[in-house]
Amino acid sequence: MVNIRKIVKDMVDAVPEEKLKKVLETLEGIMEKDTKEAWSVWEEFGKDAIEGKWEDASERHDFYLYGIKK
Repeated sequence: MVNIRKIVKDMVDAVPEEKLKKVLETLEGIMEKDTKEAWSVWEEFGKDAIEGKWEDASERHDFYLYGIKK
């Protein structure tokens, strides 16, 4: 069976330090940009929400959203 962790580690270890540094900086930049965009979308949720019809929605939040019973 292939050990994906070992394969990835061996690949990373084979990359020269300067190139690896550039790759990691690029990935961190992408992650930061995506995170900011994701929070921006999240902050917009609910701003134009229509009033709900469930009287006890706050008490049964997980059930209504995920089907999780207490």
